[in-house]
Amino acid sequence: MSTVARSATTPDEPLAAPVEARLELYRGKTPVAVLEIAGAQVRWTSLPGGTSVVGTPPAQALDALRSLLQR
Repeated sequence: MSTVARSATTPDEPLAAPVEARLELYRGKTPVAVLEIAGAQVRWTSLPGGTSVVGTPPAQALDALRSLLQR
């Protein structure tokens, strides 16, 4: 997941496809980040109130993450 998340580096870029998966990450009960997958792109948002950044991760890393999410 870190390779996919680190690929998101462009602030405030629109996604080219609809969001197909959304992962909310928590530290205890506190939300700390959201990772959204949309086609070949991802959007990472740090919480609370962080800036969203978008990127295109390596296809192999994104496919591996999708495979894990389908289990």
